Amino acid sequence: MKKIILILFIAIFSVWFVNGTLAQGNAIKFRGNPGDQVQAKDSPSLDISGKEFTMEAWVYPTGVGSYIIIVNKENSWEMALHNGVLMYAISAPTWTWWGQGNVELNKWSHTAVTYDGTETVGWLNGKKVNSTKENSANINPTNEPFNIGWRPFDTHYPFFGIIDDVRISKAVRYTKDFKVPDRQFETDKDTVALYHLDEGKGKATKDASGNKNDAELIGGPEWVKSDAPFATAVNPGDKLATVWCAVKGFRYHE
Repeated sequence: MKKIILILFIAIFSVWFVNGTLAQGNAIKFRGNPGDQVQAKDSPSLDISGKEFTMEAWVYPTGVGSYIIIVNKENSWEMALHNGVLMYAISAPTWTWWGQGNVELNKWSHTAVTYDGTETVGWLNGKKVNSTKENSANINPTNEPFNIGWRPFDTHYPFFGIIDDVRISKAVRYTKDFKVPDRQFETDKDTVALYHLDEGKGKATKDASGNKNDAELIGGPEWVKSDAPFATAVNPGDKLATVWCAVKGFRYHE
């Protein structure tokens, strides 16, 4: 009996440890090359046309540029860094850059932008850093593809650094200063696209939202191990069930 209790204790501790800050996945590194991009084809789910919206991502910039793109859907919405400052544009109907908030080099930061039909707000590491009320209409949907780290315009404004965990939502996720997420983004009914970027190999990354907006790695973006300060998603129930069946002498099948 003591042995069983000990095994269960180890199992519970293991689940906690795996869910802790050391449980990391992968991410994508960009080197500022104009041909490097991660791109998903346009789809009805990506054609957001309402007045509620959030785009967010974890970024680790290693260089600066006039504009380096985090996420983009041309003529609809985009988020970038301008000489290290968090910037954004949403076509509703004003299509121009706004922003504020210095994003540090060689350090992970959570970046987000929300729009509620009245105010567009930039968020950096859980803090409101800028807002504008220039827009008040529905977001302009386009047939452009969705891009990470690249823009289909001019010099393409390629990203310098690492991008991890990207989520696009047809809802306002943040309305006041918030605790920075310490786990991977989760999907719900308002999630349009969600990329954990955990594959670690190959030329494709899966959309975890269920909307099938899977994306392709084009050019030379590379997979790297991520040390972003959040835990990867794990289902504790599955792990505990597996261990408990082993203790009871059963073989567990998925």
